[in-house]
Amino acid sequence: SFFEIHKLSVDIRHPLFFSKFFALISLPLPPPMLSRSGTTLRSFSLSSSWRSSQRDILRRCPTPFYWKKIQTMSFHFASTEYAACFQDLPVPDIRKLRKSAIDYLDAFDKKSWYNDPVASLLNGKELRGGVMVDTFNALGEVNGRQEYSTPEQIKALKEHVSTYNSSSKDLRGPLRRVEQRLLNDYAGFLIGNQCLDFQKQDGVTELEESIMANHVERNLNDLLLKEEEAGRVVVSRKPIYVSSVSNFSNFLDLFRKTIRSMELGIPCIVLGRSNTAQHSWAWSKLLMKLCQEEGVDTGMITYLSLPLEDIKHVTQDCQEYTGNLYSTCSRQLAEAIKSGYPNTVASTGGPNTLVSTDLSEKVKDAIRMSATIESSGQCTALRHVVAPIDTTEDDIEKLFGSITTVGSAPEALKQGAFDCVFGDHKGSPPGPSDQGYKRHKTVDASYRLANHLPPNDIEEHWRKVVVDVSAVEIDEHLDSLVDWLNTNQPISLAVNGKTREESLDLGLRLFERTGLVVNTIGSPDSPALTCQARPQEGEVFGEFPPRRLLEQYTKYPVVVPSSTPSYDSAYTHKFLEEQSQFKAGGKVGSFLEDLTDNKVKGYCVALYRYLLDATMENPKRGWGASRTAVFGLQRPPIGTTTYLSCNTSINDMAPTLFLFFATNAKDQIVVVTESEEIKGFCAKHGVKTTSSVSQDVMLPGDNFKQVSGPMGTYPMVGQFFTTLMPVGHIKSTLPDDQEFLQRVSFSSKWLRLS
Repeated sequence: SFFEIHKLSVDIRHPLFFSKFFALISLPLPPPMLSRSGTTLRSFSLSSSWRSSQRDILRRCPTPFYWKKIQTMSFHFASTEYAACFQDLPVPDIRKLRKSAIDYLDAFDKKSWYNDPVASLLNGKELRGGVMVDTFNALGEVNGRQEYSTPEQIKALKEHVSTYNSSSKDLRGPLRRVEQRLLNDYAGFLIGNQCLDFQKQDGVTELEESIMANHVERNLNDLLLKEEEAGRVVVSRKPIYVSSVSNFSNFLDLFRKTIRSMELGIPCIVLGRSNTAQHSWAWSKLLMKLCQEEGVDTGMITYLSLPLEDIKHVTQDCQEYTGNLYSTCSRQLAEAIKSGYPNTVASTGGPNTLVSTDLSEKVKDAIRMSATIESSGQCTALRHVVAPIDTTEDDIEKLFGSITTVGSAPEALKQGAFDCVFGDHKGSPPGPSDQGYKRHKTVDASYRLANHLPPNDIEEHWRKVVVDVSAVEIDEHLDSLVDWLNTNQPISLAVNGKTREESLDLGLRLFERTGLVVNTIGSPDSPALTCQARPQEGEVFGEFPPRRLLEQYTKYPVVVPSSTPSYDSAYTHKFLEEQSQFKAGGKVGSFLEDLTDNKVKGYCVALYRYLLDATMENPKRGWGASRTAVFGLQRPPIGTTTYLSCNTSINDMAPTLFLFFATNAKDQIVVVTESEEIKGFCAKHGVKTTSSVSQDVMLPGDNFKQVSGPMGTYPMVGQFFTTLMPVGHIKSTLPDDQEFLQRVSFSSKWLRLS
């Protein structure tokens, strides 16, 4: 065992060295890093010489007993136990999924969506007798009928939402049997209906990924429930709203939001849609039926078939009795929803960007596929290209000239295609032809070529191919590009250079200076696309708004995979009081000693334990075979500042400040205060302060956090972290890319304990 370690040439300053060494030779371990009153809380500094190849060998060693004993990080992003949830993924039968979908489509009766109109579901019954309207698919074509609930029925729905309580906190048994039936017996039903309604071309890949990602999120839910049973957290069982998104409804809505919530005893209310309503209604009705067969109370699943104004009235009138509203939508819609419903947890879009210093044929293919995926109906579809300075309109015309046009999604699905365009469809307005945009001569696409970056907040143009092309010299415009990315916060950034070295260099520079969730570095032979992310393999995903404006759009950013019920969970006061009894040495101990509220002190200890665990190995390597990804906790974009404004008390600002104070992000925070008490605390602990700051003079990547009082409840540390610092992944398009791993692991962007 000693020889095996010796061969690794491991830096002994790395904290994993000691735990793995003693595990290998079966000797007693040193005292735990965290201990009860009277002993010291210690941490080791991390060394950048830690190599991914060494980590793979050390992973075979058992986790030390002492760490298991004190470990309570469980389901939080990038923790040790979070990473363990990705093991033993099921292997979907893709051929079977595709065949079941094609069989369903071939047998589908178009009259069925007219003969069985969409209607509200309440306590296992369909509410009939209301006003009848047409339903429309994503291309603007009438595809069925829908009954809106009557005023009396709306009153009954409100009564149910306000008074219903789940009879169980643990419904994992029946709901997971339902889940397996959905994934096996009804896979064709789910893929086929989504194909017909949203006109999704490749629902097979979504269900494939869902089968694997569901496994991860089931494990995370198990850990959350274990924490609740131990008395450390409380999971809210108030009914939640699921605002259905049609393009990824099977994974995001049916499984990760609805079933993952219901299995922990949380009632779900699925909100009807103004278009593409048939699919979400169909799976809601099927879910209700299967739950009945498993003996689950029918009040657990409700569907609202209502006009938008009536849905707003229900959600706002019943806010006192309901929990989070989960939505995946545009930023404009998320802002509108949250303005009337503060407990909105929204995943928002963003202008996905591909940066390339070369316009080779392979890069052109990457641009075209990224722009046309699902007829620009995927959240990672390309919206902005930074291209070589000599790019011409003729280049773009030729690039888009080979776009494939199809008449319907079933046609594309049967061909195995995913990047076809529905020419001149009526589901959304035509692509622009003004403000510098030009329509392509032969296909339904618009583009705008300029020698500068586009303006901020460019329109998404859902389901229409619209691309801004910035033909600039990247070295001269790098700072401007960084500012643009931090201001507009794309979901995904893809980087391609003329050479492998240029790709790595440019990709890592942009990664370090931005806070994006999905980062992909290509190579000349395998260019990066914006539409590449497999969350079940550690290519964790999220649609985050710009961090400074986060509270306008969402209560928390959403990481995929994660435990949905954890977004409405809180630590118990008893647990926080227990945590407050831990003593620490050094600067962390001094910080904690100055806190007078034991709950706040306990929460800071919980944060520190999370940081200790998650940064023991940060970043962590993903599990994909076709690409090489790492994920983990990050500090804010390098060169930016977070301004923490607080004039109330030290205790109020402590949790926010602590995340910076205890890490290598300490130099990136400035406390804005006029309180002499807070100024004195900051001076003692070496934290910069100022009396005022104007948001008008902040850099685009800077953040401003206002703390105006105590925390009402104490959210999960993982969720709290994401409101202040970036998370996500960065990957190479090459498999087992050791050069990429070596370079990315040295990045100062990764969060470290200071």
